[in-house]
Amino acid sequence: MPRIRSALRNRVEEVGFDLFRRLVPSSTAERAEAAGRRLGPVLEGVLRSRRTLVVRNLGLAFPERTAAQIEDLTHEVFAHFGGIVAELLFAIDEPAQALLARVEVEGIEHVRRAAATGRGFFFLTAHLGNWEYAALATAGAGYPTTVITRPLDNPALEGRLRALREKTGNAVVHKGDAAKELLRIMRKGGHVGILIDQHAHPPQNVVVPFFGRPASTTTIVAKLAERTGALVVPSACLRVGPARYRMTYHPMVDVRELPEAERGVESFTARLNLILEGMIREHPEQWLWLHNRWRLD
Repeated sequence: MPRIRSALRNRVEEVGFDLFRRLVPSSTAERAEAAGRRLGPVLEGVLRSRRTLVVRNLGLAFPERTAAQIEDLTHEVFAHFGGIVAELLFAIDEPAQALLARVEVEGIEHVRRAAATGRGFFFLTAHLGNWEYAALATAGAGYPTTVITRPLDNPALEGRLRALREKTGNAVVHKGDAAKELLRIMRKGGHVGILIDQHAHPPQNVVVPFFGRPASTTTIVAKLAERTGALVVPSACLRVGPARYRMTYHPMVDVRELPEAERGVESFTARLNLILEGMIREHPEQWLWLHNRWRLD
């Protein structure tokens, strides 16, 4: 059941949001991001419980790293997400073409091959790099996409975020309304952007490894792939410089080409987790370690 929120609370949050936006430099995306990255130590100090969670998560994922290395990586994580928040605030008013000019696209031929099959497919990504830009860049490259999201509790702020997400032609579908819509899109040969790297709740979940530890993971991609033959195109939009990104699409995964024993929901979901894990391991400072991914432990 949706939480009941007062109009006053919503308005206070909206005013606070606008005040915070005014603190972000508005001359260039580079200046906005740099200001956000400098907020990293402040965020670590304010979000003490989240900082503790980041250290714990990194320790679980990288047991071979020393305490000093984990500490350094924790600082990088907070700097990255401080920069992401500030840059997204800047991007709300940034013209779409200016935003897209800051994102280099690589591997678009894999998307073309998936589209040429006439089958539906998922853009599989994680809360890695700048996932909001991943969807924007995909539409900018000629593939407007349905994006599955969890709406913000504040409707006014949700409206602003939705406007940003739809800036280059994407369509937003809220998570609670997604099941039938996803089935319809896959059967029509469309494509959907989805993130499956957060803790999933029953009954649409399965417990499979992620960084070698049991993690409750959504089964929606595996179930639709099993039911419709939908393809999966792994992708990520990673930071490569100040306010600069590279959107990379990887070769598609076709469940019908896998051995029979690997097509089931559990085994295919485990495969998807392993794909995401590989991308995260290459750029661990850019993943959302602030989320309690291993709450089964």
